[in-house]
Formats: sequence, C-alpha cells, structure tokens
Amino acid sequence: MLFSVGMLWQKKSTKYVDNSHTVTESSEAKDMPVLKFVRTRIDFGTVRKKDSPTRVNFEFQNAGDVPLVIHKVDVSCGCMEVDFPKEPTMPGQKGTVTIVIDTKDRPGAFNKTLFVKSNANEDVILLRVLGQIK
Repeated sequence: MLFSVGMLWQKKSTKYVDNSHTVTESSEAKDMPVLKFVRTRIDFGTVRKKDSPTRVNFEFQNAGDVPLVIHKVDVSCGCMEVDFPKEPTMPGQKGTVTIVIDTKDRPGAFNKTLFVKSNANEDVILLRVLGQIK
C-alpha cells in the first residue's frame, strides 16, 4: 500500500488594533520592501502653456526591511517623461520619481496616471497628476 504525504501551507497572520484600526500582518509580506509615497496625487491647479515643461516630484521611502527596486514606471500619455532611481533604495532611504509634463500644445484639463512597478509588497502603485492648462 502506498501513501502520499503532502504539506498544507497555511498563512500565518497576526491581528492587532492600533488607534481603532485593525491591521493584519501576513508572514508572506515579511521581509519585503514597502514603497510609501508622501503623496500619490498632485493637483497643479492652473498651469500656463508658456510654463512648459512642468516638473513634478513624487517623494517616497522604503519603509520595509529589504532593498526596494523600482522596475519601471508606465505613463498614460506621451506628453510625460519620467525618471526614477535605477539602483535599489535601501530600507529607510528616500527617493524621488520625477515627471516632466509637456503642457505647451495641450490646453484644457489634464488627468494623467503613472503606474509604478516594483518588488514591494504592493507591486503596482498608481500616481496621478491633474490640473488645467491655459
């Protein structure tokens, strides 16, 4: 008689309450970088066409315990150029994702999206830039 022995994997989780918020910490997220942006949405308000190009910085920090690597940043419009750190961001370090927007021939409202892809616990983070071009 043959017996098959298998292993059942179970997620370990710990729940705790902090300032009336329940937080679940999974063992799968342990030892992962945590990409935290200071803000994920920037509203320019009104921008003049002659002020083109317009530059914006999204500041972030690696709040995890291992190096953070931003693989790429996809943009929703050809009017944007993006620059981000190509080297790993070490735990506790800060960095910047810089976007340059060409507003010269684009009058009216704009609402542009960026997708930051990394090795963090949340592998894709959405950033948004919006405003009005006059």
